[in-house]
Amino acid sequence: MQKLRYLSTFGLIVLVALFLTVSDVKAEVGVTDTSILVGCSNSFSGPLVYPGTQLVNNGLKGYFGYINAQGGVNGRKILTQFYDDGYKPQNAVANSKRLVEQDKVFAILASQGTGPVMATVKYLTQNKVPLLFPFQGVPLSGQKTIFTSFTPYPNQSELVVTWLVKVKGFKRIGILYQDDKYGYTFRDPGQKMLQKFGLKWVAAESYKRGAKDLSAQVAKLRKANLDAVLLVATPPPGATFLKEAHKQGWKNTRIISSGPLTDEKYINLTGGVGEGVWGLSLWPDPVHSQDPAVVEYREIMQKYGKDRDKTPNRYSLYGYFYAKLFVEGLKRAGKNVTRESFIAALEGIKDWESGMIPPVSFSGTNHLTQNSGFMVEVQQGVFRPISGWLTLKEGTLVPLK
Repeated sequence: MQKLRYLSTFGLIVLVALFLTVSDVKAEVGVTDTSILVGCSNSFSGPLVYPGTQLVNNGLKGYFGYINAQGGVNGRKILTQFYDDGYKPQNAVANSKRLVEQDKVFAILASQGTGPVMATVKYLTQNKVPLLFPFQGVPLSGQKTIFTSFTPYPNQSELVVTWLVKVKGFKRIGILYQDDKYGYTFRDPGQKMLQKFGLKWVAAESYKRGAKDLSAQVAKLRKANLDAVLLVATPPPGATFLKEAHKQGWKNTRIISSGPLTDEKYINLTGGVGEGVWGLSLWPDPVHSQDPAVVEYREIMQKYGKDRDKTPNRYSLYGYFYAKLFVEGLKRAGKNVTRESFIAALEGIKDWESGMIPPVSFSGTNHLTQNSGFMVEVQQGVFRPISGWLTLKEGTLVPLK
C-alpha cells in the first residue's frame, strides 16, 4: 500500500513536471517575464543610411529607452536587435531569418526600403511573425500579421496628381522614377489618375538604382515644357537631380518631392538649390512645430536617442511614432501578451490620438495606420505647409481637421 502511495506521488510529480515543461514550450517567442525582444533589418549603410540610422537609433531606441526608464510595459523592458542590409533585398532576407530563427524576436518592427521589405514578406508571413509598420509604401493587405505604416505610395501619387490638377490647374505633368517596384508604384497609379482627368504623363524618365549621373533625364524632362515633375527617388539621386536641374538652368517647372525626399536632410544635400521645391509631407515639422506631442518627441530624443546626430528630422520622428504605437498595443494586450493577443489589441484601436497625425484606427480588415498628407514648399531651407491635411475619398480631395 505504501509502495502504491509512493508511485502515485511520483506520478503526480512527473505530471506536474511535464505540465511545467509544456507551459515553458508554449511561452511566446521573444517574451520573458521581464523583457520582450523586437528588431528588424534596416539600412545602416548604402543610400538610405541616414533614414535608417535616425529611424532606429534616435526614433525606436529613443522612445524605448524612455519607456524602459519607467519600468517598461506591464513589467517588461523592450529589448532590440538590428542588422544592416545596406538597402539590399538579399541581405534583408538573411537578416530576417537570423532575427526569427536565432534571435527569436517577438516581431519585426519598422524595417525599411521597398525592395528589402518586400523580399521578406513571404518568409515572415509563412512563419507567422508580425511585420509591423515597415518604412515603405507598397500596399500590403490581407495578412493578419502585417500592419502597414504611412500613406501607400499609390495613394500618395494619386493625392499629389489630384492636387496639382484640381487645385493648381496643372496639365503638363511629368515624372522621374527609380526603375524598380518603388518607382512603379508611383508611376502607374499616377498615370491612371491622370487619365481620369483626360491627361497623361507628358514625360516619364527612369534611372537605375545607384545612378550618379542624371543629366540626360534632366535634359529630356526640361525639354518637355512641364508645369510640374514628380520626383520619385532616394535622397542621393534626388539631390543629384536638383543640382543638375540647377546647373542646366531649368526654371518655371515645379519639382515635387515624394517619399523620403520630403525632409530637410535631402534639401541640405543639394547645397542650397532646393528652394521652392514642393512635396507631400506625412509628418509635422519635427524642428519647428510647437505641438505638445512633437515637443515631447524632441525632448525624449535628446535624452534617450543613441545617435551622435540628434537633429530632429522626419525619420527619427517616424521611428519614435511607431515605437509609441507599438507600446500602445503592448499596453492593451496586457501582462500575458502573445503575438495573437497583441494583434487583437492593435485591431481594437479606434481614433487613437497621437498629436502628430490624424487619429489612428485599425480593425480586423484594416491594418493601415495612415492614408493622408499635406502639401509643403521649401522656404528658406525648410518644408513649410501650403495646404492642410488631405486625403482622397472616391477620387475626391477631402480636407481633414
